[in-house]
Amino acid sequence: MRRLLAAGIALTVSAGLMAAVGGTALARPNCDVPVPPPACDDSPTEPPPPPVGTDKYPMGWLESWQYLGGAVRVTGWASDPNGGPVQISVIADAPSVGTRPANLWHAGRGAYVGFDITVPTSALAGLHGFCVTANNVPDGSQPVPEVAPLSCPQYRVEPAAPSGLILTPGYHEGKRTLDVTFTDNSVREADYRIELSWLQTTPDDTPTDPGLPTTPPGGPSLPIPQPTYGAPIPTTEVGVARAVIYGTTGTGQRTWHFTHMPQAFVHVVVVSHEAGLTSAALSGGVSTR
Repeated sequence: MRRLLAAGIALTVSAGLMAAVGGTALARPNCDVPVPPPACDDSPTEPPPPPVGTDKYPMGWLESWQYLGGAVRVTGWASDPNGGPVQISVIADAPSVGTRPANLWHAGRGAYVGFDITVPTSALAGLHGFCVTANNVPDGSQPVPEVAPLSCPQYRVEPAAPSGLILTPGYHEGKRTLDVTFTDNSVREADYRIELSWLQTTPDDTPTDPGLPTTPPGGPSLPIPQPTYGAPIPTTEVGVARAVIYGTTGTGQRTWHFTHMPQAFVHVVVVSHEAGLTSAALSGGVSTR
């Protein structure tokens, strides 16, 4: 009797399983309708979004900077909510010196977040720039950009001015002469300019033949450029006369010998041209009467 009962139970369970399988097989076509129910959606499950990072930007300010002749000095402060001290970088057109920490006492912030850094920069004539950045202090979460720019100033280096002006008037073969000697200090100049001017007080003060500038015997071997003169002043008028010449590149002492000078007080100005800039003027005057 027990065997018959067990066999009946087994048959009943087997029939139930077959019915369940048969029912699933019959229900599967319903998953092919244009909008299947959620139970039939076989698309992969998208992963959850990554956690929101807690890394914060460094903060700071470039409060002052100064070009010191071959170097710049920068001061300011920088801090990071995630820690510190913040590393400060000064990027210039000279070999990098790495980074320096912003760990000086800063009275305005009331914390050790200040920096005072001097780095080498270009001393050549022209326009130059540099950038000061604060490096991020990561906290291990989703990082923000590694650096935060504080400022990118520019500075200009003027060409080195000529120096040592010596004006020597003379008289040779019935003509007045003037030697102009100076030291050219520019190292990358395009040229230099010498300008002579005088006040013509009487019509015959202006020579009819101003002559060509030449280098004196024993002087430096230089090309003799053709001088360009200002608008000629008629000998029947009174006014200011000028003579301008442009010299070739070079560094060191230069001497120009002018002939056929007028009887006047002659004002002389010498400048250098470099990197599209004009140096400070070297000037002086002498009487050729």
